[in-house]
Amino acid sequence: MNLQRIKALQYTWLLPRLFSKSGLRRAIGLPIGDFIVYADCVTNLDGLEIGGPSAVFRSDGFLPVYDLVGSLDNCNFTSNTVWQRDLRAGRTFHFSRTKPPGTQYILDAAELPEALNGHYDFLLSSHMLEHTANPVRALRAWHRVLRPSGALILLLPDKNWTFDHRRPVTTIEHLIHDFETETQEDDRTHMEEILELHDLSRNAPVTRADLERQARHNFEIRTLHHHVFDTGLVRQMLEYSGFAVQKLSEEFPYHLVALATALTPPPTPAHHYHSPALTRP
Repeated sequence: MNLQRIKALQYTWLLPRLFSKSGLRRAIGLPIGDFIVYADCVTNLDGLEIGGPSAVFRSDGFLPVYDLVGSLDNCNFTSNTVWQRDLRAGRTFHFSRTKPPGTQYILDAAELPEALNGHYDFLLSSHMLEHTANPVRALRAWHRVLRPSGALILLLPDKNWTFDHRRPVTTIEHLIHDFETETQEDDRTHMEEILELHDLSRNAPVTRADLERQARHNFEIRTLHHHVFDTGLVRQMLEYSGFAVQKLSEEFPYHLVALATALTPPPTPAHHYHSPALTRP
């Protein structure tokens, strides 16, 4: 077992996670369980990544799909993010040494051009959607650019193992309300909660002053998490947005991983949500 490859172990609160099934897989360098299912959704096919490029999709990540794809384009909300600098629109998205660069789009992920409707076989997104004020709006745009039964591989933070652990899980009713009222990216609804409950001890070297600055400028930099997820909310959100959930798991060290397929016909707005999978006796 090569513990040095598990960088997350510098964070002591994650140590119990190492002894989970997914933690042990990562410790010995294995990908996610049932990786072949994810691989089948992207191999030699055309896709779009929202955010990124993402370490989890590289050859040494636990979902190493980059080297399998046929082609991969990318969308980032601005040319200069906290994570990437000097992005340029055009054939400039470098994601794999074995693949040609994909097309880089510089625009909001909820405003993908109609010219891309039904263009992609799959869509990747790793730790991006929590930074979006209106995730259902974004997911419906992603659904629109997928071909029928196209795949979505979505990663979100598991609040129990991140600096969000003190915050309550967002409700599906809240996400639907944001969608129906057309909440925009400058929304500040959650900033007070973030400032009160964000656990800085799990977010070194960020300081209180840093967090307050991020809250003031979140529309420009989009570093904070508007919403907080667990597996139940991920399933509800995807179903409401027109996806059928195929796989949903908690993965080491702090990932929620969903594989979903786009249902046809496209979803229409609904004012009520009911999921039999979440009904209580």
